[in-house]
Amino acid sequence: MGARVVGVSVDRPEISENLRAQLSLPFPLLCDTEHRVITQWDILNAGERGGIARPAVFVIDAGRIVRFAATDEVVRRVPASEMVSFLQQSAVMRPVDRRVHLPRLSHWMMAIRNGVRR
Repeated sequence: MGARVVGVSVDRPEISENLRAQLSLPFPLLCDTEHRVITQWDILNAGERGGIARPAVFVIDAGRIVRFAATDEVVRRVPASEMVSFLQQSAVMRPVDRRVHLPRLSHWMMAIRNGVRR
């Protein structure tokens, strides 16, 4: 379908490469150790382990326009089948508005619990 997959990790390059090899991921993991990308894309989860990215999926076309955006929870993710379906049906693609992530009460509680542990 002409799509390329790339992952973004906040871990150091050697840790990301070890994870990629361990999981046999057929795509590269780019390193965002300074949290620049995940902050700009509004997927930073600052309350978790010193700042990690929320699981998210973006489809960006050749003109660098975001065509699909989904910010997920740790326990629920966009199924791969949904992404394949989106790519198959996207012959005429239109920009998609980014979702606003509003934390649930359980997320606040988890952040508070993690903060107290530190």
